[in-house]
Amino acid sequence: MKRPAHDPETLANRRQILKREARLRRFGYDSPAAVQFVLAQALPLRGKVMDIGTGKGRFLVRLARHAGTVTTVDIAAEEQRCARLNARYTGVEGKIRFVVRDAVRLALRAGTFDAAVTMNAMHHIAHFRQVLREMLRVVKPGGKIVLADFSPRGFQIIAREHRAEGKTHPHEHYDFRELQRWLRKRGLVTRLRKGCNQEVLVARVPAAAA
Repeated sequence: MKRPAHDPETLANRRQILKREARLRRFGYDSPAAVQFVLAQALPLRGKVMDIGTGKGRFLVRLARHAGTVTTVDIAAEEQRCARLNARYTGVEGKIRFVVRDAVRLALRAGTFDAAVTMNAMHHIAHFRQVLREMLRVVKPGGKIVLADFSPRGFQIIAREHRAEGKTHPHEHYDFRELQRWLRKRGLVTRLRKGCNQEVLVARVPAAAA
């Protein structure tokens, strides 16, 4: 199948994403493999899905291929601009609604989504427990919560890569086992997995009483 033509901005954005992925791979982090690992733990993800922390859209575009629709939320408009170009390149832009907003207050009705997910954004969020409460609020009974972030080794790799660029990578720390206990206390059935320098916590929201 012939690849559709893209405008220069979309192509330039794609080159930047591939360049970044290649650089991370040299330090030991395989971004496409990490995305695939997280998706393998999270699927199936059908219907309406909420994505917290759009970033450059690496995870988002893969997620959109499996979900019915995705509403993605990020506080940074510039990040979403890059993600939108990435979605355009991969042909899934029409399945995604981009929202610039602080996820601490989603301003959406309760029980709107079949699932709420986040990948490699938690460590940027100072009050993630508040965001998690919002994720739980907007997911339907019987729905799914998926939390994914770098493993300790993953954070070490990212820190080395940032140091090589003359930068730092400050981040919040969240203990996945503590989050797992917090969710279980609220009646969710959970499972925790590690792989590809990621930690992934999948939790099922209790179904509504008959």
